[in-house]
Amino acid sequence: MRRILTTLIGIPALVYLIKFTPAYVCFAIVLAAMLLALREYFMLVQTSFPWPGYALASLIVLSFYFPEGQLAMLFPLTAGLILVKALFSGLELREAFLASAFTLFGVWYIGGLMGYLVGIRTLDFGGETGSDFLLLLFVIIWTNDIFAYLIGKAIGRHSLAPVVSPKKTVEGALGGLIFGVVAGIVCRVLFIQQLSLKDTVLLSVLVGIMGQIGDLCESILKRSSNVKDSGSLLPGHGGMLDRVDSLLFGAPAMYYYFYLVLER
Repeated sequence: MRRILTTLIGIPALVYLIKFTPAYVCFAIVLAAMLLALREYFMLVQTSFPWPGYALASLIVLSFYFPEGQLAMLFPLTAGLILVKALFSGLELREAFLASAFTLFGVWYIGGLMGYLVGIRTLDFGGETGSDFLLLLFVIIWTNDIFAYLIGKAIGRHSLAPVVSPKKTVEGALGGLIFGVVAGIVCRVLFIQQLSLKDTVLLSVLVGIMGQIGDLCESILKRSSNVKDSGSLLPGHGGMLDRVDSLLFGAPAMYYYFYLVLER
């Protein structure tokens, strides 16, 4: 019941925020969600250097809001800054190195990949706004997740990744992809007419596959940390990282499809 209630409240609110608010509101929401997800990640890996990670990940997300490139020039410094923190931490050398590695990985895994949500919001293709594409991304991911779960539970027989996530099935994954494509086509009919049917199908499949991979990759973190959920922020849904894991891989897939395929 808590899961259903959270969904009934959350989806309309998110649709409104995506479609009917300015770009800076989207940036602020993505930034807040990123920091919450990053906090859960740091708790999972128990790094000793969370604060440099928060600052550097925020810088990366900010760079997508100001995409001219000046901020991106600072990114190579992130590894050096975190290692300097390790140098003066007073920790044993191996512990300091591992803490640096965990922190830097989190900066790029969560901060870097979530920045693409802001990047999509800035897209402009054939008169369609970035908010339309961002909503398309969420609809494909949501539909994929819901039907992968329902179909897997109903007829799933063959495990997709038994070591990482024993309950996920091949049947569920295929069902999620199919319904994700259907959802993408419905979105095209309703509000993204400039996107061709072929591109809609290809984009829906690509985002669906990458979203499922993102979900499995987050399961590696949870499995290695012996936890079921990354947190308990959302009743019935786990933590913020549990909610954005598919988006972390789906968003870059959509972003680069537009730049490498549609903008040629």
